[in-house]
Amino acid sequence: MRIETRFVRALLCAVLTGGTFGALLPGAFAQSEGGAGGAVPAEKPVEQPVGLAEEGVAGEPNAFGAPPDSTRATLGAVRIVGLDPVRLRIVEAEAPFAVDAPFDPLRLETDIGRMLSVLEREGLPLATAAVETIAPFGDAADRLAITLRVEPGPPVALRGFELEGARRTQPQLAARLAGMKPGETILRFDAERLRRRIEGKELFETTGLPALRIAADTTAVVRIPIAEGPPGAFDLVLGYLPPSEGERRGRVTGSGHLALRNPFGRGLAASLRLNRLPDQVASIDVSAAWPFAFGLPLGLEAGFSGLEEDSTYSKRAWRGQVRYDLAPGLSAFAGFSRERAAPGQAGVRIGPNGRQIAPSAQARFFGLGVRFSHLDYFSNPTKGFYLEMNLESGRKERTESHVVGLDTLRSRTLLEQQRLYATGRWFVPIFSRSVLVTGMDLRALLSPEYDRSDLFRFGGATSLRGYDEDRFLGRIVGRALIEYRILIDAVSYAYAFFDAGYVDRPITPDAQAAASMRPGYGAGVRFRTAAGLVNMSAALNPEGGPGDIRIHAGVSFGL
Repeated sequence: MRIETRFVRALLCAVLTGGTFGALLPGAFAQSEGGAGGAVPAEKPVEQPVGLAEEGVAGEPNAFGAPPDSTRATLGAVRIVGLDPVRLRIVEAEAPFAVDAPFDPLRLETDIGRMLSVLEREGLPLATAAVETIAPFGDAADRLAITLRVEPGPPVALRGFELEGARRTQPQLAARLAGMKPGETILRFDAERLRRRIEGKELFETTGLPALRIAADTTAVVRIPIAEGPPGAFDLVLGYLPPSEGERRGRVTGSGHLALRNPFGRGLAASLRLNRLPDQVASIDVSAAWPFAFGLPLGLEAGFSGLEEDSTYSKRAWRGQVRYDLAPGLSAFAGFSRERAAPGQAGVRIGPNGRQIAPSAQARFFGLGVRFSHLDYFSNPTKGFYLEMNLESGRKERTESHVVGLDTLRSRTLLEQQRLYATGRWFVPIFSRSVLVTGMDLRALLSPEYDRSDLFRFGGATSLRGYDEDRFLGRIVGRALIEYRILIDAVSYAYAFFDAGYVDRPITPDAQAAASMRPGYGAGVRFRTAAGLVNMSAALNPEGGPGDIRIHAGVSFGL
């Protein structure tokens, strides 16, 4: 962007020395060369006003015999012509001129540049601005009224996308992620909003600021720098739990997670997670996602999960989900699941209340949810928030044995159940390299009666830090957290945290009702190494002493 400030200064000098306003002809032009989205249209020559001496630029006497002195006048009003009412209101709100301030040609140049940047974002990347008139404002001889004429320029059509740093990702995927179609006229180009929209899909490690490159035929290419990262990663997490009461040695827990992210450049993703938990509990989770199924703006996901608790019971669940993007950062989804629980050898026994400890059951659930995210960076946010909520409703059919008097009978019961899942995080920058994170996690189940296989498992490094993995079972489990992070680099940080957990356990065939608050606290660090990303943490709770510490260490290997 360039502004012909010599013309503006010379016009000011003419005003202050009593020059004739009718002789003041338009001739100062501004053109955007980069604004908010980095658009670079072809440069146009800047016209030199006729009749103004070159000497009147650097403080020397000009054609009017007096040095220009912008401090003698103030800017009374700026009138913008040539814009539609909607864009005019946006410019007035987001790029106001310095009215009632001392007139400064350089400040005027900057303000015009900001105006053109806003217009570029609003779909006018080839807009130009010209100072049409400078006249006295009302009866005040030392106040100026400036009229700017904006020429919107020709419409710009999208030709396609270019991905800098991409090795496997196809440009068609970028167009779908951005919600833009080649051949359409660009009506709005907000580079930062576009970056957040693409990064929010979680397909790339980092996404840079998009730039709009305009050719001579007024077609444009959106150029986006990205870092794809490896097509797959294997995460290995090991945990050490101190010995429980009556034990001499601590226990080691572990989990492995294999994730494929955009392996073929079409946005597909897959995941396999295995967990080995205390008390002979093991779980598996498999999922696959297709973000743009059949070329439509719909995302499909399918998954399977299984859990086995020693010889008490086993549980299997099949699930599916359809997701639709309503706006950048805002999506709605609908899902269904089919679940089945079966007792083991220990689960067929009759509990103290006369009911089978782990009855057979099958259930179907349907749910609706919404996710809203507004983060500056996905991999290591420093500002913004995200919220996800999912409400499910279903019916469970339970078959069990129970004791009535001296007889053991089999019965079948239908139960209406509702489940709520909610999670949220809020990131606030405190100092130049530190971030305060607050948040909450909540899972709740509403049912007339409860079985052990219905309850949520809670506790450990990913849910309630400072406690053993899956130590608690409850119909309502949740935590509020606060975390202070000191940033090391783009993905690394050290942190200290405090979790306030809550567990509400109902009556089940093998346990009585109970509710409790469970605080946990500790510190950790996440850092990048040649082997991959390493995460280490140490956590405590008030029940034990300083030696009763839970340690978790994990590393993510790129494939």
